[in-house]
Amino acid sequence: MTGDDRPDDGRASDRTNETPVEAARPSMPRYQPPAPYPPPANAVPGYAPPTGTVWAPPAVPAAPTPSGPPAAPPLHTLRPIARPHWTWKQSLWGLLLGMGPFVALYAATYSVTDSADVSAGDVTVATGIVFVVASAIGYGWQLFAAWLFSVRSAPHKLRAWGFRRPTAAFFWTIPLVLFSAYVVSLANDALLHPPEQDIVNAFPPTTGGVVLFAVVAVIMAPLCEEIYFRGFVFKGFAESWGWVWGAAASGALFSLAHLQLTLFLPLFVLGFGLAWVYQRTGSLWTNITLHATFNGVAVLAWALTS
Repeated sequence: MTGDDRPDDGRASDRTNETPVEAARPSMPRYQPPAPYPPPANAVPGYAPPTGTVWAPPAVPAAPTPSGPPAAPPLHTLRPIARPHWTWKQSLWGLLLGMGPFVALYAATYSVTDSADVSAGDVTVATGIVFVVASAIGYGWQLFAAWLFSVRSAPHKLRAWGFRRPTAAFFWTIPLVLFSAYVVSLANDALLHPPEQDIVNAFPPTTGGVVLFAVVAVIMAPLCEEIYFRGFVFKGFAESWGWVWGAAASGALFSLAHLQLTLFLPLFVLGFGLAWVYQRTGSLWTNITLHATFNGVAVLAWALTS
């Protein structure tokens, strides 16, 4: 029996009853739930909302309200204090302002105490007091000029001039400079035979005169001249030209300020040595001690020989 001779079991008749529309009808897609909302921009990475909810950022507890004084800012946010800084220009202006009146006052005092019309007996304690007052005014004006052109706006004025604790170099720099200055001074005396400094003629060779002379030479001059010539003038010159040229320039001005050319060389050596001591130690107290010792020896020698 061939395939065509097989009996019909009814399946063929069922297929013949299907309409073309039903045969071509596509199957219905399965239900798909809506896509979830995109996560917000401030969502924590890895955070997933609970089932059936939308994205939401986690609750952040409110910061507690601070009580008491505000905390100090961290150290790295504080601005450093500016270091006082001046150059040769400020030092030059300070010289012009400070030295002019000082020279005029010194010249006026010199004309009173050392003129040809005034004998040695007219030099009394009163003339010494006048010289002390004139020196105080001149030194005060110099310090004002130094303050105006250097540390006027600085937070630590005395420290900027060099008022710091002396170092161990205090004990060997002073004898070294004193020895050098005395050697040059003795050589200068042997070659030029200079007269005594003009300041000596302002004081009588009495106890009162020696005391007044010591006040000016051992107290006022070392303190004020070291602030002016080393803490101010030399520091500005050295900042611009280096310490060697700054020491040479300030030493020459220091020597010329004494208004006696026959003593220029020993006073220049002393001024240069004082600048070197300031550069070496950074402490103006070392300079003041050195300067006071040098002048004190000169006052003692004058008192013993007059």
